[in-house]
Amino acid sequence: MSCLGGFRAITREELDKLRAVPRADRVPDYLDEMETVDIFDVDKAWDAMHRALCASELKFGNTPAPGCWVILGGEVLRGDREGEEDYLVVCKSPEQVRQVDQFLQGLTEEAFRKLYFSIDPEEYEYPMDEEDFGYTWEYLSDSRPFWHSAAEKGLWVLFDVDQ
Repeated sequence: MSCLGGFRAITREELDKLRAVPRADRVPDYLDEMETVDIFDVDKAWDAMHRALCASELKFGNTPAPGCWVILGGEVLRGDREGEEDYLVVCKSPEQVRQVDQFLQGLTEEAFRKLYFSIDPEEYEYPMDEEDFGYTWEYLSDSRPFWHSAAEKGLWVLFDVDQ
């Protein structure tokens, strides 16, 4: 099972500062010191969220949009190169944030249930049951105000997770 993940809403200025930092230094200590507008933790639910929204695949990429942008879609700032597997940072642009917000506002529990239970259990390697579904749905649905606020303010959103 995956490790703890979360979202950070930041300004363009903070993103520019982060991009200026060497990739090796884009780690929790640095990100925790950044000025953030808002933070939303998703615990370990990010793994199932991403798999449900991306056809069971736990990989970086921008399809199918906009669901893929919730977790591992967007600009990879750390994690897609050798030696970076311990910590991932992925950035979503204000336009992607706006589209994620619209997507999540329209996503029903019933629709997400179908996506969740279509995850390949062998790929997920974690018991797929009503308890895990409820845990995943709760974090995803509870993230809606975070996304909506970030979209309204035109912010960038980082997803980061320590592996």
